[in-house]
Amino acid sequence: MDRLLPSLRYAIRLLLKSPGFTVTAVLILGFGIGINTAIFSLINATMVRPLPFPEPDRLAEICTPYQNDMTRWTSYPDYLDIAGVQHTFESLSVIAVPQTLDLGGRGEAQRVQVYFVSPSLAKVTGLPVKLGRWISDQEDVPHGPLVAVLSEPFWRSRFQADPSIVSQNITLSGWSFQVIGVAPLQASTCGPPVADVYLPTNAIATVTNWHLVEDRGGHYVDCLGRLKKGVSIQQAQAELEIIHNNLISRYPDTDAGSGVRILPLSERVVFFYSQTIWLLGVAAGCLLLISAANVSSLLYARAVERRQEMSIRSALGGTRSRLLTQSLLETSFLSLLGAILGAGIAILAVEMIKKLAPPDLYRLAEVNIDLDALVFVCGVTVLVSLLSGLLPAWKLSTTDVRSVLKAEGDRGTTSGRERPAYPGLHGCGSGDHRERVADRRWLANAQLCSGTKPPCWV
Repeated sequence: MDRLLPSLRYAIRLLLKSPGFTVTAVLILGFGIGINTAIFSLINATMVRPLPFPEPDRLAEICTPYQNDMTRWTSYPDYLDIAGVQHTFESLSVIAVPQTLDLGGRGEAQRVQVYFVSPSLAKVTGLPVKLGRWISDQEDVPHGPLVAVLSEPFWRSRFQADPSIVSQNITLSGWSFQVIGVAPLQASTCGPPVADVYLPTNAIATVTNWHLVEDRGGHYVDCLGRLKKGVSIQQAQAELEIIHNNLISRYPDTDAGSGVRILPLSERVVFFYSQTIWLLGVAAGCLLLISAANVSSLLYARAVERRQEMSIRSALGGTRSRLLTQSLLETSFLSLLGAILGAGIAILAVEMIKKLAPPDLYRLAEVNIDLDALVFVCGVTVLVSLLSGLLPAWKLSTTDVRSVLKAEGDRGTTSGRERPAYPGLHGCGSGDHRERVADRRWLANAQLCSGTKPPCWV
């Protein structure tokens, strides 16, 4: 420690004497670390992190698209027919196109987002309700009782998390619904926006006069399913193709020309943005490589520029390990500054991503600084920087000292008139003598940093 502190102070002084090099290196490191951390945090939150459901790899979405229209959902009558004969899914459920209704009653009127869902949605997601219960099969029938389940965020914001709201009535667009439960945030399963209220699918005919059950030509429901254990997507796809071909033969007017497609839910929730996100990841990786290469070039150029200093310090008794330690301290201090700057840039970049990204991007609100990504990016960058600083120092520490000094001396030799005497040197008036004394002072400094006792030169 007694040797490290003087070496660290010396390294800091050297970096402060070269502000251009120091600022450039820190900026390159900072932007490389910051941008990569932000992009990797986005990828982790939206693409890598498992869905918040039990056994999320068994969740899938079923669509019946026309030709190349990969975003088309399915119709409610087709869903009922498929659910009645399939054997590869443990359970199927649907979420109808969201509607906006007026909430009356307590306080001012408010527009709320409503999802019409099937009772089996709770079984598919595997999530229990927070309060009360979920919609039952007996309630999801034509002209059945009007019941509602509130989402947890809406329950907390509108009703101040009042548990007595269960069994009370709320008014939606003039219709009275009895609140039977409170569902967790993830119950929508399809990402933002999360519904405020969940109603049975058959209630849509009462509230909007839209007979969803009879509309086979309208592909307005998102069909979700939980695969049976041991069943793959390919097996389920093969079975549903047979079922769908039978539906086409029975209902050619509405089903002809459509196909059937099953996607893992983890892919479906980012279906529209996955390509863009992965491209951003590739671009960030290239930026990291470019940053590392630029820092390596800067450190190598600086090491070559200081080869005379390294050679003289070696000639004065500085060991190879001490010279390498000095280079290691300089590079470590640079890397530390770059990591601090990178953390700040990462925070700003994440906030910018949240503002510029599409609002329907799944888990956008959960994109925060990922510590694993920050540690990984900093580790890679710092490792490359350390190697870039140590390798030139190692190479220069093994070079022939006399040849380096002779080459530097030959390049630095100039002719000119003799300079006046240097004052205070006991009457020694030649300019060459003044240079020799100044050089001796510099050599004494270098020898002190090399850990050896300076000579008596005065």
